[in-house]
Amino acid sequence: MLNLVPDGEVCEWKLRVHSPLPTWVRGSIALVGDTCHPTLPHLAQGAAQAGVLGAVFSKCPSNDSSDINKSLLVYESVRKERAETLVQLAAQSGRALHLGGGAAKTERDKRFASLKQDGGAVPDKWADADVQKKIYGFDCYQVALDRFDDVFAKANEGQFVGLGQQPVNSSGMNGNAAKI
Repeated sequence: MLNLVPDGEVCEWKLRVHSPLPTWVRGSIALVGDTCHPTLPHLAQGAAQAGVLGAVFSKCPSNDSSDINKSLLVYESVRKERAETLVQLAAQSGRALHLGGGAAKTERDKRFASLKQDGGAVPDKWADADVQKKIYGFDCYQVALDRFDDVFAKANEGQFVGLGQQPVNSSGMNGNAAKI
């Protein structure tokens, strides 16, 4: 089938990731998706991570900028650690699946072959039962709902600083953010 594609018609690009960012939120600006947690396609989770921002904002009490800023802090506190864990699992799976030749590939293939008899960790994280449970047994919407009121109240009182940020003041802005 690929032989039927004219030369120059297939666009290829490298898959890229970056190190975890210290924060995703500054004032009323939030990074979402691949801008803050680019995910390799080895867990089928890149697009699946998109729904939580909606869950958080469904709880936002108003469209007041202070409430929005605090809601963004809730979004970050609910999502950041989990998203970074999924990014790491996808990278591990990618490394295991794309070994090329050599001893590491031979050892990986032996692990796949012995799974039926011996059980154990699956080199392909997407197919690992424990990873599947971690991914699909997690209700991100419920976690957002459960944590929203507590984090929002702490942000209201200036107690919740966000991740990698200074304390939030009464306007919902952190000490580094310029008021727009």
